[in-house]
Amino acid sequence: MEPFWSAAVARSGRAAGVDCVRMARIWSDEIMRRRKKKLSLNTIIREAILVNRYRFHRHDGLFDYEWDEINYNRKAVVNRLLSLTPDGEYLEIGCAGNDLFDAVMARRKIGVDPVRGGTHRMTSDAFFASYKGPAFDVVFIDGLHIYEQVRRDLDGALRWLRPGGWVAIHDMLPRDWFEEHVPQIRTRGWTGDGWKVAFELLASPDIDFRLLTIDHGVLVARARTANPSIPDLSATLANARFGYLHEHFALLPTVGYDAAAAWIAECGGGSSRNTSGSGI
Repeated sequence: MEPFWSAAVARSGRAAGVDCVRMARIWSDEIMRRRKKKLSLNTIIREAILVNRYRFHRHDGLFDYEWDEINYNRKAVVNRLLSLTPDGEYLEIGCAGNDLFDAVMARRKIGVDPVRGGTHRMTSDAFFASYKGPAFDVVFIDGLHIYEQVRRDLDGALRWLRPGGWVAIHDMLPRDWFEEHVPQIRTRGWTGDGWKVAFELLASPDIDFRLLTIDHGVLVARARTANPSIPDLSATLANARFGYLHEHFALLPTVGYDAAAAWIAECGGGSSRNTSGSGI
């Protein structure tokens, strides 16, 4: 039986002047992967049109993670990192509804978001350009999920990280081309292409990191040197799409939460609190 949304997609497709049959078939494949999610008709039509527009970017690879069935998330990771420095200082880039920010147990918290949540209503670029200190023990990056922005946020975080501190980045593991695509197609569950930063970290001898296979992918990293250098691989990665990640995924140091917790404990100690200043 033809799914109910196929007729709606076809009608919308005719209005937009696209191949209605092809669009409906492509979208049916995508939406059947998400039958557990309730989507409005407007969302279905909007996403179907975009899927058709970018159909040549489609890749059939799939990472079969069910995030709701893994009983750890980014809150567990951040609080585990902060437990190494009980009086630690915390920075969050991208706070939205404060789901994570309000759950973080830190002596001092700064949250940066240009729209809502956190403590500073500004972009991360503006924040890092004007911030004067003190440095942070843990920085969590969950801002705009576009490679170039994630890289700038990472560079800013490392500049203001105490020796021995940690940086974590959310939404680093898209499960298919649809979740990963830039420009954004998916309304919910969009990870974007920030995953590209993981391959730059992989090429740096100055950074030690793990990619946790929980909660849409949480990358946790710490610097091995005082002034870590991360290569710019944008010439290779800028135009790479989900297929690149799928084909090179085995190169990344992926771990579950328990293995990551053991690695964090092995690194141990927390950050060195020898950097001070006055914040904005």
